[in-house]
Amino acid sequence: MDKYTPQERAGIVTIFIENNRPSIIATQRKFRQKYPNRPVPHKKTIYRLHLNFRQYGTTADRPRSGRQRTSRNARQYGTTADRPRSGRQRTSRNAENVALVRDSVVESPETETWFSVTHFCT
Repeated sequence: MDKYTPQERAGIVTIFIENNRPSIIATQRKFRQKYPNRPVPHKKTIYRLHLNFRQYGTTADRPRSGRQRTSRNARQYGTTADRPRSGRQRTSRNAENVALVRDSVVESPETETWFSVTHFCT
């Protein structure tokens, strides 16, 4: 889904509600007339925005919970030091950690790999 501005989101919900009998196709047609240079919202987008508006009184997305996406953060913040912390400390897979675990497994193959990973990469 393309991101829509708050005005466009409000317009989508307004158009959807103004139809006497809510119609996705009619909403998409009126949106195309009102915003000719913008992509037409998918029916799931229209339903989601309408549901958000009914439940929470706003068309804004709800805050997300859970683990942050690290690949996006790396591009957004540049270095991991600049990235906001989520609470728990995470380690990264790098050449040094991989070499430590590999050497540990070669020295004592009876040791579980997960133990080596947790022991050297924390």
